[in-house]
Amino acid sequence: MAVANAVFADSAFTHGYREEDFYELLAGRYLKDRSRRGFEAVYELLGRNFAGDYLHIVYRVLPDARVRVFHMARMTDTQKRLYQKRLQR
Repeated sequence: MAVANAVFADSAFTHGYREEDFYELLAGRYLKDRSRRGFEAVYELLGRNFAGDYLHIVYRVLPDARVRVFHMARMTDTQKRLYQKRLQR
């Protein structure tokens, strides 16, 4: 996923992660899915940062093609199992 210009909502930093964590996740292997809640133009990423944290990131694609990251948190156990299972394929 090429992200030339991302913007970050204040809510993205609630769990202590930084902008760098988003870009680090993109530099590695990650899973991308449409919003599980059915929101239009919203996507979820599961991946790891360079420190090895398992991250869940949610972002919206804006009309000007930028992405607005509004959630970055540690994966739940269920998300982590899904991530590990799907990467083994």
